[in-house]
Amino acid sequence: MTIAVINLARSRDRRELIEANFARLGLGFEFFAGVDAWRGEHVPFFHHAARSDGHRPLTPGEIGCFASHYLLWQRCMESRESLVIMEDDVLIDDGFTRALETATELLPKFPLIRLGIRGEGAGTAPILPLASGFELVALASGTIGSQCYILSAIAAKTLFERAGFWSVGLDTFLDHPWLHGIPSYGLRPYFVRPADEGAYPSVIGYERFEPLPDRESKAKSLVERFLAERGRKLK
Repeated sequence: MTIAVINLARSRDRRELIEANFARLGLGFEFFAGVDAWRGEHVPFFHHAARSDGHRPLTPGEIGCFASHYLLWQRCMESRESLVIMEDDVLIDDGFTRALETATELLPKFPLIRLGIRGEGAGTAPILPLASGFELVALASGTIGSQCYILSAIAAKTLFERAGFWSVGLDTFLDHPWLHGIPSYGLRPYFVRPADEGAYPSVIGYERFEPLPDRESKAKSLVERFLAERGRKLK
């Protein structure tokens, strides 16, 4: 099972954070070069973002984010092999390997399973208790985050083909199965969680480019990386 981590080449702090997490867990992974709006790499995808959500058009950063996942869906579809897609501003807790193994076994019946999110939508409900101590939940509308998910080649093909026009951001697209026809499930407990936003500010998700982290946030990022190597959490 390949784990592809979306990363911009200039995001060295994030690369080091991911490397520390995976080194601790003893898992292999690969970096996938994300579409960098700072460098205009989102421009070839403008024809996809032909609509708006009724409030505003997609920002360059949102197009770049969507494009990065979109390209990985295409890769998964063409390879005909399941794929784990992960963003690079995350912390990975001990237990992720077991979660990945459990999700892989469930994938033939549940083709898209979230392994890391920011928050579940109200109405999210367990549907399948598992002997391994996990439970599969049906994620309700309002679920936020695309930090980590596993998908089958069939799900990737469906997402890719239904994403001809990007009328909403990636998180919203994944959260709206009526747009693509793929139900969204989550595997609790989640062992992939967002890193501190002050230490690792968004580099692709906002219209205005964010300022560099201040000294306090920079120090916090170093602490998080230190703890990632040891499997501990920053309080």
